[in-house]
Amino acid sequence: MINSCTVCHSQAWKIFTLFLAEFFGTGMLLFGGCMAGLDGFDNVTTNVSRGITFGMVVMMAFITFSATSGAIINPVVSLAAYIYGTLSFPLMLIYIVAQFAGALCGYGLLRAVTPWQYYLQALEIGDGHCVTVPHASLSSGMALAVEILLTGILVWTNCGVWDPRNKKDSDSVPIKFAFLIAGLSIAGGPITGASMNPARTLAPAVWNNSYEGLWIYFAGPTIGSILMASIYRYIFWQEYKATPSFVCNCADGLAKQEFHSAKTVP
Repeated sequence: MINSCTVCHSQAWKIFTLFLAEFFGTGMLLFGGCMAGLDGFDNVTTNVSRGITFGMVVMMAFITFSATSGAIINPVVSLAAYIYGTLSFPLMLIYIVAQFAGALCGYGLLRAVTPWQYYLQALEIGDGHCVTVPHASLSSGMALAVEILLTGILVWTNCGVWDPRNKKDSDSVPIKFAFLIAGLSIAGGPITGASMNPARTLAPAVWNNSYEGLWIYFAGPTIGSILMASIYRYIFWQEYKATPSFVCNCADGLAKQEFHSAKTVP
């Protein structure tokens, strides 16, 4: 007979590992992605170079942590996963806290290992290193719409990956997401910075004390996530009969395992 304390301890440890996976994954995103956007060390970045590197960092995070937590590393994608049905509400909250904390620490670590002069330089000529702000030619409504649409594309892609009908095409998902993030970042970078991720935007804003248009990067991605995840869940998703398979340790207790419809944790 299994002791109830042992079960509780095991459950707590699994939740802690999920938290750590999302914490380190999002920290990796901010550390590596924003490092690629640093103008210094006799290097000048471009919109294309920044977009490609962010895509590569997402791929590395996915390869490292997808088996543990799904490597969501984005609060609004966690929200989409809850709407879609792959995360329970408590687990979604744990993911979101981990992602914001990881982003703040990841960017803070980058600041700790980088000469201060480069951050001062970025503040002098703009809003700060890796800070996302709308282009001066945009109205707030235009910038909001861009973030809604970019995030919507990202969320729809995630929903497609979670769809059990695409299970046979999952072997190259890290590469697909690398190209997806790179493409969206390159396309939307000059317009709004192509955040699509409130945690990615908040961390540089806090560390650089630069908050111009910050509400856009919370409202836009959140609206895009709710809208597109709901459309996919209630219009495009279809019941799929399949043999139950255990995809991820985050299923225990908190994640919704509806084997009858083959929905699983990412």
